[in-house]
Amino acid sequence: MDTAEEADICRVCRSEGTPDKPLYHPCVCTGSIKFIHQECLVQWLKHSRKEYCELCKHRFAFTPIYSPDMPSRLPIQDICAGLLTSVGTAIRYWFHYTLVAFAWLGVVPLTASHVHGFKGSRELRL
Repeated sequence: MDTAEEADICRVCRSEGTPDKPLYHPCVCTGSIKFIHQECLVQWLKHSRKEYCELCKHRFAFTPIYSPDMPSRLPIQDICAGLLTSVGTAIRYWFHYTLVAFAWLGVVPLTASHVHGFKGSRELRL
C-alpha cells in the first residue's frame, strides 16, 4: 500500500478520524505521528501530566470556545445563584464541623466522666 493511500490515524488510539471525532495536528510533529483526536490528546496530557508534546516539545494551548449567543457579561441571576450555593455550602460545612466539635469537646468527655464516675463509685463500695 502506498503512503498516499494510507489513511491518517490517531497516534494514541490508532483509529481513523470520523466526522464525530476528527483528527487534529496540534503540534509541529510531521508524518504519521502528527495526527491525534482531541479526546485522546486531553486524556494523554492528564496521564502524562505534561503541557507539551513529548516528541517535538511544542507547548499545547487550549482556548475556550464560547457559543455565539453567549452574553458578554454574566447575568445577575447567575451570580446570585452561585453566591447562594456557595453560602449554603459554607453554612452546611460550618454546621457539620460545629456539631463534630461539640460532640468531641462536650458530649464525649462528659459521657466518659459520667461512666467513669459510676465505675469509680462501684469500686469504692466493694
